[in-house]
Amino acid sequence: MMQIREETPTDGPVIAELVHLALGTRATDSPAARMRAGMRPVAGLCLVAANGTGAVVGTLRFWPVRIGGVPALQLGPLAVRPERRGEGFGKALLRAGLELARGAGHRIVVLIGDPAYYRPFGFETALSLGIRLPTSFDEARLQVLALTPGALAGVSGVVGPAAGDRRPTR
Repeated sequence: MMQIREETPTDGPVIAELVHLALGTRATDSPAARMRAGMRPVAGLCLVAANGTGAVVGTLRFWPVRIGGVPALQLGPLAVRPERRGEGFGKALLRAGLELARGAGHRIVVLIGDPAYYRPFGFETALSLGIRLPTSFDEARLQVLALTPGALAGVSGVVGPAAGDRRPTR
């Protein structure tokens, strides 16, 4: 049995461990991680997948970004405990997260990930649309999805953090 639910503050340590197990150094040292550094995830769009005993085995978060000034969401990380991969937790999180984002009125989602995994969900290569990263590293894995018809019309430029959503530095 699988349960998808909104993450709670008490899930934080388990999510941190899970992301580290699933992604290793990419959790903090990758173009996607650098883009969301210092940002707050979008409230209400952070999900976890739990197994039949209630243990968290997967996580998905969305972050505020802009594409050439147009508001969008960055999806990631999508992470599942290594020993639970292949059981559908990641795909269930992805479907639920995209539906939740669409229902909340968001129009565009970008991510850096394996095109073969995300293409069945409607993602397409962002470079072909003129959407790119601030650096050339990993641009071939940059993908985008219009959550509403026509949302990508005329959208191009560099993906970057939504400056107003940065955490204050101390």
